[in-house]
Amino acid sequence: MINKTENMQEKKSGLKTFEGVYTPTLLTILGVILYLRMGWIVGNVGLTGTIIIILLAHVITLSTALSMSSMLTNIKIGAGGAYAIITRSLGHEMGGAIGIPLYISQTFSIAFYITGFSELWVSFFPSHSQVFVGVITWALLSAISLKSTKLAFRIQYVILVAVMLSLISFLLGTNLNNGSLVLKGTFSNGNFWSTFAIFFPAVTGILTGATMSGELANPRKSIIKGTLGAVFTGLVVYLFVAYWFAHQATQEMLLTDPSVIFKLSKIKILVIAGVMGAVLSSALSTLVSAPRTLAALAEDRVIPFSGYLAKQSEKGEPFNAIILSSVISVIVIVAGSLDSLAELLTMFFLTTYGMINLVVFLEQITGVISYRPSMKMTIFVPITGTLGCLSVMLLINPIFTVFTFSTIIILYIYLKKKNLTSPWGDVRGGIFISIAEWAAQKASSIPYHPRLWKPSVVIPIENPHDFKRLSGIVHDLVFPSGRAYYLSSTEDEKVEYLNQKEIGEVLAPLREDNIFIQETLITSAKFESVLFPALQCMKSSFLAPNIALFTISEEGEKRDKLFRLIDSMKGLKLSHCYLWLHPKQGLGLERKINLWLRDKSPNNDLAVLCALQLSRNMGAELTLCRVVKVDEEKKETAKKLLLFIEDARLPANTKIRVFSGDFIKHLKEINSDLSIIGMPPDSELLTKFIKESPSSILFVSSSGFEDALL
Repeated sequence: MINKTENMQEKKSGLKTFEGVYTPTLLTILGVILYLRMGWIVGNVGLTGTIIIILLAHVITLSTALSMSSMLTNIKIGAGGAYAIITRSLGHEMGGAIGIPLYISQTFSIAFYITGFSELWVSFFPSHSQVFVGVITWALLSAISLKSTKLAFRIQYVILVAVMLSLISFLLGTNLNNGSLVLKGTFSNGNFWSTFAIFFPAVTGILTGATMSGELANPRKSIIKGTLGAVFTGLVVYLFVAYWFAHQATQEMLLTDPSVIFKLSKIKILVIAGVMGAVLSSALSTLVSAPRTLAALAEDRVIPFSGYLAKQSEKGEPFNAIILSSVISVIVIVAGSLDSLAELLTMFFLTTYGMINLVVFLEQITGVISYRPSMKMTIFVPITGTLGCLSVMLLINPIFTVFTFSTIIILYIYLKKKNLTSPWGDVRGGIFISIAEWAAQKASSIPYHPRLWKPSVVIPIENPHDFKRLSGIVHDLVFPSGRAYYLSSTEDEKVEYLNQKEIGEVLAPLREDNIFIQETLITSAKFESVLFPALQCMKSSFLAPNIALFTISEEGEKRDKLFRLIDSMKGLKLSHCYLWLHPKQGLGLERKINLWLRDKSPNNDLAVLCALQLSRNMGAELTLCRVVKVDEEKKETAKKLLLFIEDARLPANTKIRVFSGDFIKHLKEINSDLSIIGMPPDSELLTKFIKESPSSILFVSSSGFEDALL
């Protein structure tokens, strides 16, 4: 009960929809572009082009607002707004890769709005320095943002009234256009897309309310209602103002006079107050919201100096984040110009908007049950938003688009290395599962062909420590694109966690090389009793193993157990490999591999493919060996082996050696680090090979699904 009461008190003390979202979002939308660039846009591209620009921009922002609203009805958003949405769906790495550019764009927005205000001020007072005015304005707004968030938002009520009065004054003003509507543009000061880039910052305010999510009493409802309300209000205002400019002024006036709105107004002082108020409000809203994004990044330890930047004052203000944001913005104020900042902001915000839409699209197509938003929508909304953002970015500036995405990729790689952990989980796993499910369905419909073969090895192990001896050869058998399946058992469920930890340690070297590894741990008192059914189940699964790798022990009892297993698995359509590691030599220097091929043996294809993998990854020299009955057959056999080397596309340095007489005699005399031999027909012969061999042996038994000539 105490927690509930505290939560209710916190909600009551938070900002409401009108003051926390609708007002700051609307005032950010109705800002510097509306007053100082709208007339020029109409003059440059005409009313028709302007309407297309406004509608296109609002299609993107409305899609983003709807996508964001859908996400907000599915998750509990914390501080950070758009950054929090992306993080909770795509993880800290992608959230940070987008959140950092988003924060930079927000700090640039502060400079953008203050520069617009300074430009306007200097138009009334030409003797004043624009940079000086900008710095003074920046100092005053920074002081207000440091004082109190609520104070900053309450000032906006006065500004909202001033904006409304300025628009009324504009609509009641004098008509200075004796001709027809300015329908067509001259495009003398820029093409359509460069003009769009200058206009787009007008509608980037839709994230203002979302960024204040940590300060709102009810973030979910307030952000949705406030943002959508502000977007639709802004759309109506911009369309009507564009029409009024085209109706009230000539094209020449619109192109040459940035302050033409004052000449068209009934009461000039009201427009001046509205313009200055709207521009200052936009700057103040962004100056309040940008540090919240930075503080959220710091709280998740995504950025350097996280501990310092995440600190809050006694009033809950991110003091250090506000200071840094203010410093960055004042540097940009001194260095930047209004139009150059506009294009830069457009690219940054389009990236963020596109990612929000992409998140919703991915959530929808993965089909995970956890995505069940209260506010559902057709998948065409996020598709429209995503493609719209990407297309417009490419049309505005292809080079900067590539630079933007390259920056995101670099940030993602950097953050990935930090191994950030997310308590919320994310949709990335669902994306890959969906892709795998789709691929599995397609692959299952295609008949198997030996050309598709690649090593997929299951290694039955009774003890995790036994795997250490095999990790090297398992790596060389499957690297780089094969798969390894670790199959083991435990007698007691209570020690399963310990076994899992040991298994993780012995498999770590393979995972470091990005080898596909799957672990299967079975609770059973007798491993051999469950091995056959376990392999049957694995064989029936998608991405099934195609080779079972066993080790041949020096102990007679264990070797007998292995032979019994071999007999029990004859009906299993799975190739087998049996590794005997020489007790003294091991795999030696791993520089020489002898591949013994018996004429027309059913095991030759598997033996060749295993030899290829091992020789490539070990860097070993491969020698094809064959034993014939009499010396007269040697020459013809050598020709066949040379032809086989060519047909099987074996390494150019592959050697051949042909012997006659007793196989075991030559096996004993020919030096190598590893011999690969087809599986003998009985255990007695296998034991004899092992006894006489001076090096380790890999015996192979093919299931008939391999073909070395393909």
